[in-house]
Amino acid sequence: MREAGGVKRPWRLSLPLLLAALLLSACGRSVPEPPSAKEAPPAVDTAPETEAPEVPSDLPEGAVPLTAEEIAQVNEAFESVYIEENLAYANPICCFFTSDYHRPEEIGLSEFLRHFSPGEGISDEAEFQALTKADGWPFGEITLEEMPVPVSKFLRADVDEALTEHAGITTADLTGVNAGNTSLLYLEEYDAYYNFVSDFGPGWFQCESGWYTDAEARLTGSNRVLTLRKEDDRWLFASFLPLETE
Repeated sequence: MREAGGVKRPWRLSLPLLLAALLLSACGRSVPEPPSAKEAPPAVDTAPETEAPEVPSDLPEGAVPLTAEEIAQVNEAFESVYIEENLAYANPICCFFTSDYHRPEEIGLSEFLRHFSPGEGISDEAEFQALTKADGWPFGEITLEEMPVPVSKFLRADVDEALTEHAGITTADLTGVNAGNTSLLYLEEYDAYYNFVSDFGPGWFQCESGWYTDAEARLTGSNRVLTLRKEDDRWLFASFLPLETE
């Protein structure tokens, strides 16, 4: 975990581990045996019932629908913002909800990095001046102190680590590097990407229903469909599409 400008921005949640825990444990659900005649009757549960999620009508063979409790756990992991020391930070997991993709190689890197956790800051004025000479630089001749918006720097190694952990790819596999409306520059000598985002609007997805098999999980909500695929002992982002596309 690195510091950027004195502010720590950790990868707070590990989606593969969370889904492996809640989904794979659910695979072992079984109907409890009825108590014997000698056992005392169970206590009456007076807690209000949780409304059951809608069960998809076209479940694949062997698919298990998510329970309301599991959906709540998924949505907790997908919270767009978390608070630390009275400061709001974008949940880096939500970077995977910022563009449409039929497969992870189509993720738009420009939008993906809008609120990605910065690894390092601009090292010095020489680095900034090299950035001003990059193709697509939008601010003309200017110093770092004169910048009207923040400059965020993302080491390619850090981006590759996140993409590998959660999607099984690297930036070398991407076909949508500059998809989206955000300027994204790259300096080979620093092996880093840079953008200039002054607003705050992390990706967002609210799960309403879903199912899973031993190889795939499909979550629906917010008029979107999120598909995850199982690889070994982890779950990876596979696609994120409008509901009508699916």
